[in-house]
Amino acid sequence: MSKLIQLVLGFRSSNVDDAVVIKDMKRLESFCVAFNILPNGFAQDSSVTPSKWTIVKSIIYFCIIFANIAHLVLLSVFNLPDHWLHIFGDFFCGHPGRRFFWLFWLYMSIFGEVLRHFWIYLVKKGHLKTLRLYDTLYTKGFRSQVLHMSPFYCLKFRFVANNLAIWWIKVIALLTISLAPILVFISESVSQLPKTPQQFIYTYCWLFVTYLGLVCALINLMLTGGLVTIHLAYFYFKAVHVAENVEHFAKKRRSSHKVDYLLMYKATIREVIQYQNEIEHLNVRFRNWLIFLYLGMSFTSDFGVYIAAVVHIDHNYLDVFLAIVALNGFISIGVCSYLNGIVLTKVKINFKYLLIIQ
Repeated sequence: MSKLIQLVLGFRSSNVDDAVVIKDMKRLESFCVAFNILPNGFAQDSSVTPSKWTIVKSIIYFCIIFANIAHLVLLSVFNLPDHWLHIFGDFFCGHPGRRFFWLFWLYMSIFGEVLRHFWIYLVKKGHLKTLRLYDTLYTKGFRSQVLHMSPFYCLKFRFVANNLAIWWIKVIALLTISLAPILVFISESVSQLPKTPQQFIYTYCWLFVTYLGLVCALINLMLTGGLVTIHLAYFYFKAVHVAENVEHFAKKRRSSHKVDYLLMYKATIREVIQYQNEIEHLNVRFRNWLIFLYLGMSFTSDFGVYIAAVVHIDHNYLDVFLAIVALNGFISIGVCSYLNGIVLTKVKINFKYLLIIQ
């Protein structure tokens, strides 16, 4: 069964070498570099100057995003006459709920772009240096000396990080491939525009701009989401490891000799403090981005469900499509909240056993 899953989905087992995992992580890193999420990769070496091609890509990216957002603003905010709607390729022209459809994608595009620039700001200010851990893993591997976890949890983290990287890469590829035919299908299904060559050019030129803009916005969300989920997995396994060590030490304190007790006590306290410092550093530097992410995804999901369940675009598959997109946001928020709750619970357990030790 595991071989079948690996063949179909591309997921790897826990028995792969570090080199294979590092290769998959570097693929995800290359996407982050290409979309300027991590301009200099996990190393975040500020001494590296951007190449001319990087500057050209940034200009092209800006033009695509600007054109897409401007187009969506015109279709969703302004009450344009039908003549202009035809020129701007509004294939929902004539539908009562057309502005809500464009408004949903406008909000998602703006949200993705603001989130991206917020992330880039944090990287430039050095607030995400914690991600340098993965650059260290490239050279030293998933070892206890690097991750400060037991070999058991190092292997677990390697397995989860590897498959999360594969998952996000595949989702990005699937999005890039599938979004174009989905938009074409929607356009051809609901369009009431004149069937003329001129209108065909208008519609598909703007549809191409919309496709590029949405792909860029959604990939930005997925790349940052991929990095966050992988790093969240690291903190999860680290929390479990530290909690187990503290619990184990609390149970053995009475049977240990004084010298052994002091040595174990110092090692345990050092490990707890190190983990707490990691959490606190990330919390101070990163919490505003996470709050914005939660609020943005929550509003997007709520708005999507509202459009699908109350407004109704077509009382058919489009409502289902928007509902699925919105529900993915709810699922993501739920999973992240659950894992954050586990991490906080483990931290609470650490303090509980430390009080017992003292």
